[in-house]
Amino acid sequence: MPQRSNIKVCHLSSVHFALDTRIFYRMCRYLATTYHVSLIAVHPRRETIDGVHIIPFRRFHNRKLRVAIGWLMMFFKAIRVNAKVYHLHDPELIPCGLLLRLLGKQVILDIHENIAEDIFDKPWIRHQKRAYRVFHFFEVLACRFFYIILAETSYEKRYHKLAKRYATVLNYCDVDFFRPFAKTGYKQRMNLYYIGIILENRGILQIIEAMRMLQMEGYDPHFHCVGELYSDLERKIRNLPYYQDIREHLHFHGRLRLENGYAIASGMDIGLCIIWPMKNSMESYPTKLFEYMAIGLPIITSDFDLYRRVVTDHECGFCVDPLNPADLKNAIKTIHMDVKKSELMGENGKSTVKNFYNWESQKPVLSKVYEELTH
Repeated sequence: MPQRSNIKVCHLSSVHFALDTRIFYRMCRYLATTYHVSLIAVHPRRETIDGVHIIPFRRFHNRKLRVAIGWLMMFFKAIRVNAKVYHLHDPELIPCGLLLRLLGKQVILDIHENIAEDIFDKPWIRHQKRAYRVFHFFEVLACRFFYIILAETSYEKRYHKLAKRYATVLNYCDVDFFRPFAKTGYKQRMNLYYIGIILENRGILQIIEAMRMLQMEGYDPHFHCVGELYSDLERKIRNLPYYQDIREHLHFHGRLRLENGYAIASGMDIGLCIIWPMKNSMESYPTKLFEYMAIGLPIITSDFDLYRRVVTDHECGFCVDPLNPADLKNAIKTIHMDVKKSELMGENGKSTVKNFYNWESQKPVLSKVYEELTH
């Protein structure tokens, strides 16, 4: 990219926390080497981190209220930045983007997930068909007036017809960032690791059930979980009939900065990514998959075709039925018992990310989009 310019760009999210992996650690930190970058997102205070100016946005616990007024609140914050390019990370901010376009600003909409399909996988959305129609109306407007960035190639089949301009910037891993956390050898313990949003559909209850099975067979599994534990899931965990027997083996560290989360991960033995079979999940790479590989963690993940082409084909771990705790238990035991194979899985993961799933390969794509919009 060219030398740092005076051009201002601004990333917006009313949903994500400011230090989100894709938004902050991938995009904003990289763009800040060339542009003046502001980020308006959920954060406790105004501050500058790694050249990115973070402007705090209110966190809404009521989804309906956030969708109803969040975009307008975001607009008033965004316009004060007076950027040339505004990069939206939530579809509910499309009305904000349309107002910015009316003021002559360039707007990007970043599609992190297949929202259209995701609507039907969210039980809290009561009138799903109606919600889909509303979303599609705004989606068509966005595709007409915004530049669309897609996080997955699988989304192209939907957007190549809808969008006037689009590019795919894959959510690959920044190998240099994760290098300090790389493991050196497999210690043959049973420390299990997960990082990310902690929801029931991330297989948390299946993981705990598999741990209980292992415990009953005489093993000593420990589950370290980095992320926000939502109260409803916490209640379900505490209501498990064997909770008192397993509770000392569950370690919830809360939400941490990425580097702090992976400082913990460097002492773990197996990375878990047990996502339930939902259409959106089955067509999207989870970011943590490549992060685990980058630090050399053997992986156990859901047995989806997309994941299998990474994990099984490159011999980085195992794919299991995400709804079957016994499958997960057996995979954990296999990794635990075979030290040489587990070390090889870790090394395979590191080399695979470096050669095939490295964020360096995506930087030129992102740069080209910004160069087009700022010249």
